[in-house]
Amino acid sequence: MSKSALILLSCILFLVVSCDNKPTENQVYLDPIHDFNFSLPHVQYEKLYKNRLNLYNTNNPTPQDENGVMLFEYHGGFYYHPVNLCYNGLEALNDYYMTGNPVYLNHAITTMETLRRESTRYRDMIYFPYKFDFNEGTSVYYSAPWFSGMAQGTALSAYCRLYYFTQDPLYSAVADSILNTLTDFTSPYSTVLISDNESLLNRDNYYWIDEYPHLMKRWVLNGGIIGAMGLYDHWWVFGDDQSRKLFSRKMTSIKDNVLLYRNPNACSSYDLKFRTQNTFYHGVHQSVLKLCSTLTNDIFFSAIADLFYADYH
Repeated sequence: MSKSALILLSCILFLVVSCDNKPTENQVYLDPIHDFNFSLPHVQYEKLYKNRLNLYNTNNPTPQDENGVMLFEYHGGFYYHPVNLCYNGLEALNDYYMTGNPVYLNHAITTMETLRRESTRYRDMIYFPYKFDFNEGTSVYYSAPWFSGMAQGTALSAYCRLYYFTQDPLYSAVADSILNTLTDFTSPYSTVLISDNESLLNRDNYYWIDEYPHLMKRWVLNGGIIGAMGLYDHWWVFGDDQSRKLFSRKMTSIKDNVLLYRNPNACSSYDLKFRTQNTFYHGVHQSVLKLCSTLTNDIFFSAIADLFYADYH
């Protein structure tokens, strides 16, 4: 081989090695993120989000499609609502765990297969769109198709648990594709973000799962926490270090910023943009914060739940 050819080959090898060592775009986003590095306990199945010790019996929802899958009625139309479908699937799996009755497992499979059929694929990721325009009484309108970090997280929980019960590799693959979305900060469908000093958190480098992605950032508390439960479930089922780290980072974001939602002697705020006070979501905040304590072994979250309760109950 000639000297010039050897030089060219050396240059090519250098470029290949350099490219291999270059951090990915997502790694660049995640490298400086605040993280208390929580040590997660592997709790019993019944302590996972949405599980309880009595039956839901939600395998025959109303309204439903021709396959018995839950529909959402909104402004005169009927739609598949991603979070509602995931909740219904999780409830059916809870009932299957409690009874061993395959009716519940089959309902969960049919429900989640419908959601998968309605999904949007992008690169190595799978997203679950809302296919109806939506407004919840604020100045923000969400035009179909729109996406939600809460939906991505609850779907991750449902497919992880489907794999846990069925050992079907399809559900493992779907779960991994959903996990990839939770480090997707740049695609048109992104449902996660990193805070900066100009955000409503007023601090940078916090990882956040965004229930309502929009140019107008709202920083919804309950949806962000519930979306993170999918990360815990992925770690719980697969022992995956990436999902553990992401869950720890989200819990760090909650621990450092949850008091921004407090209104002394009143209900906690639903979000940081409009600061709506709602008694239902005030109760949800308390329950999910207590679950955060269970899943992190950190009593801080329960203490804040108790503080919220003392403020208003």
